[in-house]
Amino acid sequence: MSSKSADQGWGPEVEQHARRRPQLRRVLLTILVLLLAAAVAIPVLGMLRLNRAPVDGLASGGQPLHILVTGSDSREGLTREEQLELSTGLDDYGPERTDTIFILTVQGGEAAMLAFPRDLWVTRCDGSVGRINVAQSIDGPGCLVETVHQLSGIRAHHHVRVTFGGFRDIVDAVGGVEMCLDEAISDRDAGIDLPAGCQELDGGDALGYVRVRKIDDDLQRIQRQQAFVQALAREVTRPAVLFNPVTLWRLSGDAGQAVQVDDSLGPIAGFQLARSGRALAAGRVATYTVPGTPRTTSGGAWVLDPTQPEADALFARFRDGSVLDEVREAEDEETPQVSRSEVTLVVANGAGISGLAGSVAADLESLGYTVSDVTNADPTERTRVRYPSGREAAAQLVAEDLPGSAVLEEATGLETITVVLGPEAAT
Repeated sequence: MSSKSADQGWGPEVEQHARRRPQLRRVLLTILVLLLAAAVAIPVLGMLRLNRAPVDGLASGGQPLHILVTGSDSREGLTREEQLELSTGLDDYGPERTDTIFILTVQGGEAAMLAFPRDLWVTRCDGSVGRINVAQSIDGPGCLVETVHQLSGIRAHHHVRVTFGGFRDIVDAVGGVEMCLDEAISDRDAGIDLPAGCQELDGGDALGYVRVRKIDDDLQRIQRQQAFVQALAREVTRPAVLFNPVTLWRLSGDAGQAVQVDDSLGPIAGFQLARSGRALAAGRVATYTVPGTPRTTSGGAWVLDPTQPEADALFARFRDGSVLDEVREAEDEETPQVSRSEVTLVVANGAGISGLAGSVAADLESLGYTVSDVTNADPTERTRVRYPSGREAAAQLVAEDLPGSAVLEEATGLETITVVLGPEAAT
């Protein structure tokens, strides 16, 4: 993955202040629901079930495609009891704020994402000066579209708004998401108490996991959220989900409750959005943040001024799509060439299905792999490709050749890539 960031250091006072805010830092959490709405059944099923609303000031035509994605702090769709249960805070907090704002720029199979910090100090659509996250409460999403355009010169073609709404139900619709935690996580404010090790997170625990604020800094939190996005994407693309019409219908409905799009978003743009969602799931989206310099206002509040000329240079690369050329070039440089004939494997049966490991091993050998051992393993619900440090590219190649879907796991002390087969390997 090509991943770049132009984040500026905030200093301990600002970081401490930011941690005290009861807010969601959801740059990747918001696109998660967007990914589900787009990638599962776009352009037919998912598109038909999304909520729609008119948005002023959107561009028409032209490439690349710019999509303004906002994650609001609205508890819309949650009862008061659910808000307490999920530790989201109650909804009597005043005007809605857009605590996550980013532009997703898409062309072909490439995508890049530009995040706008919520505390960015800007001139808003009505001429007032203040934080960018207040713009939408001034005159609806069209005001934020215009504010982003005035700041960056980027005119969005479409707008997507995400709330807490269906996030829990989306995770539950796919049967939960497996995450492997190096350490236990306990955060009363996020409503979670998770042990170390691999485990299935239901919707409530998943919401807490991506919201937790007390275990790391903002950059690490974004990385953790990205790992969750990729894990959820793998769940969504499992045959048990994609080929189950009941699950698909439920999933698309839950995504529809969580996502609101502009009324001009049609099948063509939806298809482009789906491709970018799949790229995100595979870790092939470059992420950037508008650089900001912290300062205090006359009232003592911390804000960020766009850092120039760095911010304008970044805006220009998104406007003309040249940032996507950089993504392609970086992928070409960073993707190691792996030959199947160079990969030795151990294939283990963790599905309890007689003869499965031998059958899969034979198929892998026919593709050019060397299988050094066929054995049994402890039961597993998911196929896993466990690999030594530095062998991720080879493990990814193996995973793509396996039946069903597979989870990649780096394992210390392992010398040979080991495939532990789950029940889906028999499909």
